[in-house]
Amino acid sequence: MQHRHTASQFRLDIQGLRAVAVIAVIADHLLGWPSGGFVGVDIFFVISGFLITGILLREYDAQGTISFRNFYIRRSKRILPAATLVLVATVSASYPLLGFDRTKGVIQDAIASFFFLGNWQFALHGVDYFRQDMPPSPLQHYWSLSVEEQFYFIWPWLLLGLLLFGSRFFNWQRNHTRLVAGLAIAGISLISLAWCFYETASDPKFAYFSTLSRAWELGLGALIAASATFFSKIDKITASLLNWLGVTGIAASLWIIGQTSAFPAPWAMLPVVSAAIIIAAGCTHQNGSYFLRNPISQYIGKISYSLYLWHFPVAILLQYVFIKSSAAYYVVGLALTFLLSSVSFYLVEEPARKGTWFKWNSEKRLSGLSTGWLKFASAVLVFCFLSVLSTLLIDKLSLPEAKVPDAATAGFSPVAAFNCFGAAALDPRQHCPSLNPGPGVKPRPVDVTTDTQDAYDCYTFANQPLRSCQYGSHRKGAKRVALIGDSHAAALLPAFQPQLEALNWNLTVMTGNGCQWRDQTHRKNACAEAMQRRQEKLIAEQFDLIVATGIRTTPGTVAEYAAAMAPLLSRGQKIVVIEDVPDVAYEAVACTQRIGFSYQRDCITSATTAYADEDLLAQTAQQMGVPVVSLRNYFCIEDACPAAIGNVLVYRDTAAHITATYATTLGPYIVEGILSALTAKPILTNSRQ
Repeated sequence: MQHRHTASQFRLDIQGLRAVAVIAVIADHLLGWPSGGFVGVDIFFVISGFLITGILLREYDAQGTISFRNFYIRRSKRILPAATLVLVATVSASYPLLGFDRTKGVIQDAIASFFFLGNWQFALHGVDYFRQDMPPSPLQHYWSLSVEEQFYFIWPWLLLGLLLFGSRFFNWQRNHTRLVAGLAIAGISLISLAWCFYETASDPKFAYFSTLSRAWELGLGALIAASATFFSKIDKITASLLNWLGVTGIAASLWIIGQTSAFPAPWAMLPVVSAAIIIAAGCTHQNGSYFLRNPISQYIGKISYSLYLWHFPVAILLQYVFIKSSAAYYVVGLALTFLLSSVSFYLVEEPARKGTWFKWNSEKRLSGLSTGWLKFASAVLVFCFLSVLSTLLIDKLSLPEAKVPDAATAGFSPVAAFNCFGAAALDPRQHCPSLNPGPGVKPRPVDVTTDTQDAYDCYTFANQPLRSCQYGSHRKGAKRVALIGDSHAAALLPAFQPQLEALNWNLTVMTGNGCQWRDQTHRKNACAEAMQRRQEKLIAEQFDLIVATGIRTTPGTVAEYAAAMAPLLSRGQKIVVIEDVPDVAYEAVACTQRIGFSYQRDCITSATTAYADEDLLAQTAQQMGVPVVSLRNYFCIEDACPAAIGNVLVYRDTAAHITATYATTLGPYIVEGILSALTAKPILTNSRQ
């Protein structure tokens, strides 16, 4: 009699498939290749759908019902202990590496992930505009656990409800169980797949994290489990061919699919269907290829859950210690991932899964605690010790905060203002001995994202109505100055504020998300309507001076900028354009966040890269005879644009938003440039009327 493997038996091919999935994900996140390594998550979905549904069906076949208490206790013991440990460890490690502000966001992610809502957290909040291109949350990978558990909050109840309803009202027998389950999950999966196509086309970011767009992947695994009896009848040759077809499909998906592929629909179908084919083929013969069944694959598959939990925090947080593309990053990252995962598996995951902690009988519960609690408690104590040790070590290696010179509030005179601090270090009149002459930097790397002062307090975010605020002098004869533009213009507010009283300027700030000063009436974007209100305000209120700037990477045309300036120039309006700050390379910003980085030699963007994009606003101004203030000499030295100047960190993120500290030191030079650019200087008033 031919031996057949049922869904209830341990499957070496599935264990090996777990290994393939987790290695693909780790390679993608830690090493950056293959391009489609992230599809390992989709393979996990299929495996999970198959195994969990198989358990539910076998329980119903044997008992005529499903014990939800036992089901969710098993899921909790399998998922929660290791997941909770990694959540706590990641939050603890984030504080010394990321600083308090970013750690608050990690804590929010941890809370959402603990309650299996992480996917919606990341789908709804996405990326902070003012921290663009920075590494994602170290807990972002928890989205997939949330999708799985949300699926299992619904599917077991729906399955049991259908079976009990049919047996009571339609006299369904036990032999109808798998047919009913198969039809139900097939219907759910088809609806989910259709929605996945729609959502991928309309909102791909949301579709990636959405349970509704991912349910079909678990559903296909569940459908294989419901059809296991059929697949167990496949002959050995057909099963072998199917297995190799599935392996080939997964291998192809790792290299064909990339970040620009339409995902999850349709491209997720390739790894999902391929994984389902492998699982289906194994229902009759465990004839998977050797790399699925060899001891190494079996071990990696066994600890795959711990590997998945630990790899992403390691990959993200290690960027704050080593250069991401360096050999040290790869070697330490891989070693740390496997070390933490192995320790977590043997001291936390396995004791929790096998222990009888949740037995309602008090005597058995005590027995369970005695065998599993010591290992778990030991792991927690070791972790706490290492956390304290690493925090002290990181604090020791971190740069001190530079002291702001007392002369920082000495007025708007460039020479007297900052004594080699910040932009003054590049002023030849200061005769500074080096680019960063003093110890430490300000702001500290962990505080850089919050270094805004009140630059964005009066900022018009996407889809908000026009906001405008006034700063500075309200004395008689104060000159009215308007600052207009996008987030790069808003970042210059700290440059103006300390000088407004001495200048006797009353500054009206009109800045917003994407709100460059150009004709946007024909565009459909977040700022089109707000910009129209700004233009009306500029024309109606007759400012003494309009100062404009904007990010150089925003697409537009010279004609659009000219159309905005022309009506005001025709009325004799004085306008000065500040050339946009240079772009900054991702590596230069990431460099400043690393523990022990040297601000004396590291963290450079080449001028070729920094000025690769044309500043169309400045270009238009020059063509129309409007003065342009260039700040290049206060950002770059020949072909190098450092990320730390005069012991001040220049950038908050890779969208080239400058820190408020650097903007403040830049202020005297901006004002000096504006006054020099104007042919007449009646707007300068030092009187105290």
